[in-house]
Amino acid sequence: MHRRTLAALLAAPAIAHAQSRPIRIVVPFPPGGPTDIAARLVGDAMSPLLGQPVITDNRPGAAGNLAAEFVARAAPDGTTLLFSGSGSHGINPALFAGRLSFDALRDFSPVVLVSSAPNLISARNSAGWNAIADLITAARAAPGRLNVAVGSLGTTQHMAVELLKMRAGIDITIVPYRGAALALQDLIGGTVDALSDGLMSSLPHAREGRIRALGVTGPERAAAAPNIPTIAETLPGFSAVAWFGLHAPANTPREMILRLNAAANQALAQPTLRQRYADAGSIVLGGSPEDALAHIRAELTTWAEVVRVTGARAE
Repeated sequence: MHRRTLAALLAAPAIAHAQSRPIRIVVPFPPGGPTDIAARLVGDAMSPLLGQPVITDNRPGAAGNLAAEFVARAAPDGTTLLFSGSGSHGINPALFAGRLSFDALRDFSPVVLVSSAPNLISARNSAGWNAIADLITAARAAPGRLNVAVGSLGTTQHMAVELLKMRAGIDITIVPYRGAALALQDLIGGTVDALSDGLMSSLPHAREGRIRALGVTGPERAAAAPNIPTIAETLPGFSAVAWFGLHAPANTPREMILRLNAAANQALAQPTLRQRYADAGSIVLGGSPEDALAHIRAELTTWAEVVRVTGARAE
């Protein structure tokens, strides 16, 4: 008997049993936040397509590493998924090198990319900057004297500034806060020079003229803010976005991965769901497990290089 046929026959009872149980999506952040909401949206849409309950299990802590560790050790039966993202499968393996109990590639099976969301770098009004090129020029004229606030270290907002430093060849000081709201208040008050924040949290303040939007960190202009240029228009190829996907533990049967992938893609194609993500400033992705794997490999390579060059730290 052909090996693939034999493997399918052996896996069939396990697959049938798994399809009778709820699916748990482990979310690496607390309930109620944007990551949790994004996970619930896709999970709720997948549930009727799979004919199984899909529940969320919030396991915050250690920049998303606790949730990743939990799923890496879970049974590979298709019922436990990680709502993975730019932390666990992009930034953290470089920032926490040698300190993680999981391998982002070896210990997981990618299912699908779900969504991405750009960040926004903005400046205090009194700086007089109108574009990211103005910040770069000012930083080159005064190395080490300008500062950029971030809500916390280890996020895509933080790494966007590290990438900017590397790509533009500038020396600026990163000021970490305990939350983006506090950093935003200080930017409005003129205490800090600039801020790297989620697009949708800073955008209302930019529209009302309290801060000056300089550049979106995604590869393309955001649908929510088409008049704000991307940093890539000044530094070609620049991209630092938050992204999310679904990962199963390694060795999950291929049949299960493909079943979950099909349901996720069908869910993400629903106009209502796409609008919900768009309202939150996110872009729906989708695609094959191989697409997800290629994206993750590229992310791991990018952030490993940024950490190596800049010496970025998570604490």
